[in-house]
Amino acid sequence: MSFDILMNGVGNAFSRQHYGMNFLLQKDGFLLAVDCPDSYRKALQEHAFQHGVDGQSRTVDVDAIDAIIITHLHGDHVNGLEMSLAYRRYAAGGSWEIHTSPDVAADLWERRLQVSLGTSYNGETYDKLGPADYYQLHEIPWGEPRRIGPFEITTRPTRHHIPTMAMRVSDGEHTLGYSCDTAYDPELIDWLADADLIIHETSFGPGHTPLKDLMALPAGLREKMIVGHLPENFMPIDELEFARQGARYSVG
Repeated sequence: MSFDILMNGVGNAFSRQHYGMNFLLQKDGFLLAVDCPDSYRKALQEHAFQHGVDGQSRTVDVDAIDAIIITHLHGDHVNGLEMSLAYRRYAAGGSWEIHTSPDVAADLWERRLQVSLGTSYNGETYDKLGPADYYQLHEIPWGEPRRIGPFEITTRPTRHHIPTMAMRVSDGEHTLGYSCDTAYDPELIDWLADADLIIHETSFGPGHTPLKDLMALPAGLREKMIVGHLPENFMPIDELEFARQGARYSVG
């Protein structure tokens, strides 16, 4: 038994070379997205990931995604959410299951989405809309496992500019560890270390992890790690594998 990672973007906030860091987890006909940056549907179209349900395969678009996790509210992780929610409501039909931390849940509508999605003109009148018109919001308390489809998610705060969550994702047999955006944090590395596969970020600035710190980790840890959130023009190195946009990875 295993599950797949569909790598939809590997770039940092300023990259013109890659889409912003985001991926999808796929198992048993269930699709769980992690973050939703700019040009989200364009990236999905370009990569043409295939998803099978009831014996039929289709190319992934937002209407095929069962639920989404939002790790934090920086634009390179959430700018695409507004139009993805609007597409679900007005074009594809239906709403989204959004899972996130208590900190993000407190701000997502009133401080991020309400100004653009809170009013709709029907040709004659202006209708006031609320979160329930677009999504169902589920909080993941820090450190408490939560079930989302076939996955159990456990979260941990990271050292970043705003509340951000790292994750351990398990299907009951195998585990993915994801650092999300974070300054270098040995305690977080230890928390992720026994996962079967680890996705760790790198970038510039005090809120991110320098590549040199990941290169200095023990070889056994580096061998099961892929590095994302990449600045432009990072050249391949021997010590670590960089995440490849459009790639499919297996956990387990």
